[in-house]
Amino acid sequence: MQTDDPTVTEIVAFIADEVGVDATLLTRETPVAELGISSLDLIETIFKLESRFDIEIPNDGPLNGNNVTVGALVDHVAELVAASHGRTAGAASAG
Repeated sequence: MQTDDPTVTEIVAFIADEVGVDATLLTRETPVAELGISSLDLIETIFKLESRFDIEIPNDGPLNGNNVTVGALVDHVAELVAASHGRTAGAASAG
């Protein structure tokens, strides 16, 4: 997943490391389930993202479902990170 946003790059690298894949193989459209992440693994990854980026990901947000994509996960985390730092995540959807 290519982007000029350093926060998005860091989030993608974090997710890739968590699931054990090369970050360059991840696309916005890649379903998280195709990465071998069970719903339980996704919850654990979300907890780790919360801890790493000092954010709180709501249970009823866009990540609550079976068809979560890497792009949706990255965008949502980037928006929360930007909000916690008082800026917008305009570049989060690039790439």
